[in-house]
Amino acid sequence: MLKLEHIEEMLETALEEKDVKKIRSISKETQFVDFAEAMEQFESKVVLKIFRLLEIEEAAEIFTYLDSEHQEYIIEAFTNTEIKEILDELYTDDIIDLIDEMPSEVVKKILKATTKDVRKELNSILKYEEHTAGAIMSINFTELKSDNTVEMAIKAIQRRHDEYDEIDDLFIIDDQNKLLGWIELKQLIINDPKTELGKIMNTKIVNVNVEMDQEVVANYFKRYDINTLPVVNKTQQLVGIITVDDVIDVLVEESTEDIQNFAGIDADDVESDYFETGLIKMYKSRVTWLSILLVIGIITHVIMMLLFSKIPGLEEIGNAQSVIMMIPILIVVAGVSGNIANQSSLMMIRSLALNQIHKKEIKTIFGKEFVVGLMLGITLAIINIIRLLIIYAIKDNGTISLTSWMIILFSTIGILIVVMLANLLGLVLPLVLKKIKKDPTIASSPLITSLVDIMCVLIFIGFTLIIV
Repeated sequence: MLKLEHIEEMLETALEEKDVKKIRSISKETQFVDFAEAMEQFESKVVLKIFRLLEIEEAAEIFTYLDSEHQEYIIEAFTNTEIKEILDELYTDDIIDLIDEMPSEVVKKILKATTKDVRKELNSILKYEEHTAGAIMSINFTELKSDNTVEMAIKAIQRRHDEYDEIDDLFIIDDQNKLLGWIELKQLIINDPKTELGKIMNTKIVNVNVEMDQEVVANYFKRYDINTLPVVNKTQQLVGIITVDDVIDVLVEESTEDIQNFAGIDADDVESDYFETGLIKMYKSRVTWLSILLVIGIITHVIMMLLFSKIPGLEEIGNAQSVIMMIPILIVVAGVSGNIANQSSLMMIRSLALNQIHKKEIKTIFGKEFVVGLMLGITLAIINIIRLLIIYAIKDNGTISLTSWMIILFSTIGILIVVMLANLLGLVLPLVLKKIKKDPTIASSPLITSLVDIMCVLIFIGFTLIIV
C-alpha cells in the first residue's frame, strides 16, 4: 500500500506532465480514502481539476471521502448534470451524510440535481431525529419474500445488486413488509435452487427501532457480533438497515464527543474533524468551562486569604504582602491553565489518532491555536480583573491599595501569557512525540499539568519579584 506522501508526489508529477491516464491509473491503484486525503493537500482549484479528470465511478467513491470544504467547492463548481452523475453513483445514506455538512444553498443545488425518487428516499430518512437509528440507516437493502425460492433470490440480486448497499445479509419479509427472518448470501449458494427461503431463513432476529439512540445501536453490533442490523418501525415493518461501516463512524463520533466533554470542551460547537471547526466555534467550545473554573477560583482565593490572615506576624515580614496576595492567584491560574493545555492536547491527540493532521498543515494549526489562545487569554484576563476587584474591594472595605492594583495588573498579564503558552504547549507536545515516533498519548494530563504548573510558578513568581 502506497504512503500518502508518495501518492501526493505521483499526483503532482502527473499534473505537471498533464498526464490524465496517469492520474486515473493512480486513482484505480490506490485506496479511495488515501487518494482523497492526498488530493486534499492541494489547493481547492487543483482538487477540482483532478476530480474532473477522474472516471465517474472512481470520482463518486473518492468524493465520499473528501472533507466537507472540498465537497462544497466541487458542488458549487459543477453543473446540475455533473452533480447528478456523481449522485447517481451514491447510496442514499451517503447523500444524507453529504447534505448534513452543507449550507442551505448547496443543499438546494444537490436536491435540484436528484430525481423525484431519490428525493423521496432522502425525505424518508431526514424525517428522523439526528443521532437515531433512522438517521444513520440505509434504505438501499435486499428484501425478499418467504415464499421466494433460492433461484428467485439469486436472480433478484443479480438483476439489482448495484442498487443495494450490502448483499451479504438478506432480509425476509411478509406481504405487510414485516420482518420475518434473515439469510446469509452463502446459504443461497449451498442450498437447492428450488428451496423456499422461509424454510432455511434464520428467525432469531436482532433488530432495532428507528427511534433508538445511535450509541445504543453501536452496542448491538458489539454484543451480537453482527455486520448488518435491520431497522424496523413501531409496527415491526422493515424500513432500513445499518451496516458495520456506519457504526464505526458512530463510535468515532461518540468517543470523540466523550473525550471533548471530559476535557471541558462543548462538543456541540466542535466538528469531528479538527480543520472543519472554525476559530469562533473552537473558542466558544472551550471558553465556557474555563471561565467557570476561574470564577469558582474565588472560593479557593478567599480560603487561602483567610488562612494567611491567621498566621501571626506574616504580613510584617518585609514585602510578604505581595507574595501572600499572588500565591492564591497562582494556584487558581495554574489549575485553569492546566485545563487549557489538556484541552488542546486532547484535541490534537484525537486528530492524530484519526489521521486528520498532515505535515503541510502544521503552520495552519499553530496559527489557529495562537489566535484561539489569544482570544481565551483576553477573556480570562478580563474575568480575572473583575474577580480581583471584587475580592480586594470587599477585603479593604471599598478601597483598593496601590499594591492591589499592581497585583491585578501583573496577574492579568501573567494570565494572558500563561494561557497562550499552555495552549501551544498542549499542541506542540503530541506533535513532537509523533515526530520522534513515540505515542502522542504520553502527553497526557499528568505530564502537561506538571509542565504548566512549573511555567505558572516561574512567570507569577517572576512578576511578584518585580512588584517587590
